[in-house]
Amino acid sequence: MINKLFYKLINAYHQLKSESFPQASGTFIQPDMVMEWDDAKWQRELSYLKEVKVKYIVINTFIVQNEKVKRVYKTSMGNESRIGSSDIVDMCLKNCEKAGFKVFLGIDYNILWWKLGSRNPEWLYRQMEKSNLIIEELYKKYHEKYKNAFHGWYWVYEVDNLNFRYKKHFKVLANAVNINLEYMDNNNIRLPLMLSPFMNSRYSTPRAYANNWRYFFKLTNLKKGDIFCPQDSVGGGGLDIKEVRSWFAALSRAVKSKEGLLFWANVETFDHHDWSSAPIKRFIKQMRLESPFVDDIITFAYSHYYSPNNISAGFHIAYKTYLYKHEIYNIKPDVPKWSKISKVYNGVLIQWETSRNIAGYKLYCNGKRIYFSLVQRKYGGNSKQLLGECLYKNSSKNLKYEIQTVDFWGNISTKSQLR
Repeated sequence: MINKLFYKLINAYHQLKSESFPQASGTFIQPDMVMEWDDAKWQRELSYLKEVKVKYIVINTFIVQNEKVKRVYKTSMGNESRIGSSDIVDMCLKNCEKAGFKVFLGIDYNILWWKLGSRNPEWLYRQMEKSNLIIEELYKKYHEKYKNAFHGWYWVYEVDNLNFRYKKHFKVLANAVNINLEYMDNNNIRLPLMLSPFMNSRYSTPRAYANNWRYFFKLTNLKKGDIFCPQDSVGGGGLDIKEVRSWFAALSRAVKSKEGLLFWANVETFDHHDWSSAPIKRFIKQMRLESPFVDDIITFAYSHYYSPNNISAGFHIAYKTYLYKHEIYNIKPDVPKWSKISKVYNGVLIQWETSRNIAGYKLYCNGKRIYFSLVQRKYGGNSKQLLGECLYKNSSKNLKYEIQTVDFWGNISTKSQLR
């Protein structure tokens, strides 16, 4: 009896620890970023993802360039254009099969979605008929070849609560999704389907949005194993982080109305103000707010904003500390040991010591912030932003310059005066 009670307490302890330290098990990878990757770079990326217990990859089978959709694999569809010489889909699936990852392939897209969407049902239904041809092609080309990696479909079109506000919109949406689902079922190419909508608190309430999705679920042929995976909209600015809990609570109730439907969270790991990487503590806070309501968590996108393949390893190191040691650092970082202020013909050149352990620096002039530099991504970053140098176009005398450092966790130092 004592032993049974002991093991129950141990299990309860581990469950509590797990709930207190949620983790993400998937990431999006945009094909734009991997156009030039070889097998070695794919394996390096997947090894980083394994280190942080990621097992799912979501990747589109196209990119949008000059407002046109272009395939990243060799397609047999005559009216489809191709970009690049490598088969990105094959490259992804081959390496994920080798490394033990599960892949969701993004099916299709049309840039007129935002303009037409549910407002033109016939147009939307035609897009779904075209998507069926893509689905069949992808399945025939890759599923048998990579049956362990090719895990599911990602329905790329993003639904929001501005363009989809009423039940009539969600009825059109349900009809559209059913065109794909019925085709998959009828042709025995059914795999788990993932939907990833988003929301903005300015346009509706959590309850109203959840009720619309409940109506959608009632009308669709979604089945056990399909995934409703809303973007948490924190990085994109649709929700303040304080609003996340109420939205996910409402949506979780809607998901429960559809038997077997899984509820995942798509945690945004960026800041839309400058498309920089979110501090690790914000990422953790998002997961903690959403994890009580969901079955799993994926990110948009660990590979883009945290992986050492694309940015400083500081984010990856910090997240691993949280993941394996269950530690969150709250220590203020050090300020630069040296700085230099030089008068130039068009203002003042400010330079300071940089550190590999620091994610960014904030500069102030007479108390007003004049510059915020952050480590940049290799793909998708701002190559013109300098981490240890700022040209301030103000040559007035008696100005007070100060600096703060920001670490990868999001901890901020006290202000230090520059001289």
